[in-house]
Amino acid sequence: MNRDKRFELIARANSERICEIAERILADTATAVEVIKKPVGGMIMMRFRDTAEKCVFNLGEVMVTEAEVRIDSELGYAMIMGRDPETALAGAILDAAVESGHTLAPEIVDLLRSEEVRIKEELQKTWAKVATTKVDFEVMA
Repeated sequence: MNRDKRFELIARANSERICEIAERILADTATAVEVIKKPVGGMIMMRFRDTAEKCVFNLGEVMVTEAEVRIDSELGYAMIMGRDPETALAGAILDAAVESGHTLAPEIVDLLRSEEVRIKEELQKTWAKVATTKVDFEVMA
């Protein structure tokens, strides 16, 4: 799993599951986690691609929380939508753990893969609900 995909999944994953593994990493006395950037909130511009005209535009600002940590010499980073410092810090810990080859790295990747499946299933359910409201227009000559 590449790092961009990992960032995306950490940002959208279940916060309880993310925090649970991060707690286990912090409890590991052989692993030193150094907080580089404490969880801090901010605003970023959310961009959207118009599928009809294929152009990108700014949809609006979104509140996010980001954090950065170091395990060994590897940096970990996470950005979470909303105000959630605990999950942002946990996400950064998970990212750094995978980058540093921590013993829990395979479990973290498995967690993120299962979250990816869950997210896709939720999206399909949402699209199924939306599809029932779709209007089909016929062109009259």
